[in-house]
Amino acid sequence: MIIVNLYNVTWKKKYTNKELAALSGLSVATITKLTRGEHVDLKISTLEKIAKIFGCNVKDILIELED
Repeated sequence: MIIVNLYNVTWKKKYTNKELAALSGLSVATITKLTRGEHVDLKISTLEKIAKIFGCNVKDILIELED
């Protein structure tokens, strides 16, 4: 399973979950889940937007977990 984990990139730019939600168009609840590494289904375009906010590649925010 592949998950989005914002924990790995949040140290680059200090945003609150509320600020990230406003910048990305996602809900605060979704941002919280992404920061915790919980499973959330997202569009590729949303992943690209999040990566752009952090100045990284999409692959930098993705983690593959063993099933």
